[in-house]
Amino acid sequence: MTTIPVEADAPGSPSSRPGRKLVYGWGAVLLVCGITIFGQLDRGIMALLVEPIKADTRFTDTQISLLLGLAYSMTYMCAGLPMARVADTGKRVLLLLLALIVWSSGTLFCGISQNFWQFFVARGVVGAGEAVKGPTTTSLITDQVPREALTRAMGIYNLAVQFGESLALIIGGLLIAFVATLPIYHVPVIGELHSWRLVYLIFAVPGIAYALIFMATVGEPQRRGRKFRKAAPIREVVRFLTRGKEGRVAIPYFVSLCLSSVFLLGAGAWRPSFYERTYHVSPAVFGPFTGTAMLITAPIGVIIGTWIYERLSKRYDDANVRMVIVLDAIMIPFGIAGPLMPNFTLAIASSVFANLILMMGSPARSTIMQLITPNEMRAQVNAVMMFTIGVVGGIGPTVIALITDHVFGDESMLRYSLMIGAAICYPLTVAMFLIARKPFGELNRKAREEEAAMLAQPAGEASTPAV
Repeated sequence: MTTIPVEADAPGSPSSRPGRKLVYGWGAVLLVCGITIFGQLDRGIMALLVEPIKADTRFTDTQISLLLGLAYSMTYMCAGLPMARVADTGKRVLLLLLALIVWSSGTLFCGISQNFWQFFVARGVVGAGEAVKGPTTTSLITDQVPREALTRAMGIYNLAVQFGESLALIIGGLLIAFVATLPIYHVPVIGELHSWRLVYLIFAVPGIAYALIFMATVGEPQRRGRKFRKAAPIREVVRFLTRGKEGRVAIPYFVSLCLSSVFLLGAGAWRPSFYERTYHVSPAVFGPFTGTAMLITAPIGVIIGTWIYERLSKRYDDANVRMVIVLDAIMIPFGIAGPLMPNFTLAIASSVFANLILMMGSPARSTIMQLITPNEMRAQVNAVMMFTIGVVGGIGPTVIALITDHVFGDESMLRYSLMIGAAICYPLTVAMFLIARKPFGELNRKAREEEAAMLAQPAGEASTPAV
């Protein structure tokens, strides 16, 4: 099966974009990343509000854990793949716009919920809306910029994710401190407007306002590299991920994603306890310091990583995978030695350096599947990626805890659980990408040649998919 172009216009040109909106290309990428930031804000705020919510509602720890986890992830899982299929065939800008309105409305409903089940449903609405965000956003970004600039665009997207997570902590913390000084107002239907409710309401409004800006400015980009006349059947998506050269890339890629997600999410969840148990340093000390350090190292890592990749890509068709192999290999000694450092300063320094290496590799890692996936199944493949990170990675904290409890039987040995996780994860991810390197290079070279042939067609000459 070969890729058959569907449009004669140069991909990404304004003439190829229906609707004649105001913003194209990099401007649209930035506005799409703005939606990602709002998603991370709405997703992350509840972790800061657990104690105020419990004090007001008398929810148990079990109920809170369900709101944090199951209520969100259940609808996220159910909505992710079906909405990704819609994104592969429909208007992605409209779908992303509606998703933003949905999860912002869910955030609003969290603030006015009167009992556990209302809150549970509201969190589910947030999860359903945000299930659309990842696959649709990455599909849009891929078609907004030229192929050779995709890694740079995905680097900006990765920065938006981390920026949103940081803003949730910073803005959320400031808002909690501010609204705590306000009197408690009584509002009809809602009742007493406690501080945590005000925070939810304040977080919800900007997202709905931003949706109006997004609707007025961003146009639907031209789809590139289509192989099917309409939606790619699910069986074709499964075949793509499991057979031929594509399967030889996808299978090790997703195995590596499972491994890294379980370890990184698990280590991230337990790192505060590690610092406290091992070095007796409180969250009030390491939280602001590490948060600021991560904000500084993230853009530095992305800029350096993108610069290196763009030069490697001129020489190697498999530049993405080469970068990931080298950087993951560098992470092995730091991942193992970091938890064993003799003092807090060296442990923090090791963690900050590891984050720098991680962010250097994030643009190249994020674009591996984007570059070889046909347009009309790209969102569905991205939905599988988001499922892997969110659901499979979600067992990471439990895996680390099980090692601590059942291998060592002593919570003070948490540092060795983190060390074991790194010692298993990083060598295996390197092995997976070594398997994927050759077939990825061949597929990427073929895709480049097909896109070059499409762009070389005379203006006005277009062909249609044969399938």
